[in-house]
Amino acid sequence: MATVEEVPRPVIYVRHAMAAPEEGVHPTSWRLDAEGRRSAQRLAQRLEVGPAGVEGAEARIGALVTSTEPKAVATAEEIGAAWSAEVVADPRLREAVRPWIGPGYRAVVHRYLRRELPPGWEPHVDVARRMAEALADAAAGTDGPLVIVSHGLALAVHLDARLGGGFDAEHFWSSLAFPDAWLLDETGLLHRCDRARA
Repeated sequence: MATVEEVPRPVIYVRHAMAAPEEGVHPTSWRLDAEGRRSAQRLAQRLEVGPAGVEGAEARIGALVTSTEPKAVATAEEIGAAWSAEVVADPRLREAVRPWIGPGYRAVVHRYLRRELPPGWEPHVDVARRMAEALADAAAGTDGPLVIVSHGLALAVHLDARLGGGFDAEHFWSSLAFPDAWLLDETGLLHRCDRARA
């Protein structure tokens, strides 16, 4: 079983583009509309992807792995099209399980990101473990940057486990855009890697 410490760097973490809410449909099944696709395309074109680690090599993606939720898959497809990268879906990158989304949701999210566990929410350790395992598996056999397309809560919990006490999961989650991209580089520095927002 992979641990958080075994996940290699650099990793580009992408939050999916804004999905179109569908009444009576669970948010895990929401899809991107035309504007969501356009915003994912814009992010893909602005994404800062480093070289493959070989002197003089062109920038390329080593592996592009996405959550299986439709909004994440569609975001990854736009990145894959822009960077000629194959999209691989991994259910371990899905959003943290929570029983509802509605009035008062943001306040409960902040409690969750303070490491409280509201009833019905997925334990933090489970989210961190599955995310770390997915990243370690995705990185096996590739020498290029790893691009992970996932969701705000899952990314915040994963990075909190990976980076430790100095990481502010609440602030990170609150500052995420739809879509957004962050690079965790070889030195352990986390920063935006979207040229328009960096």
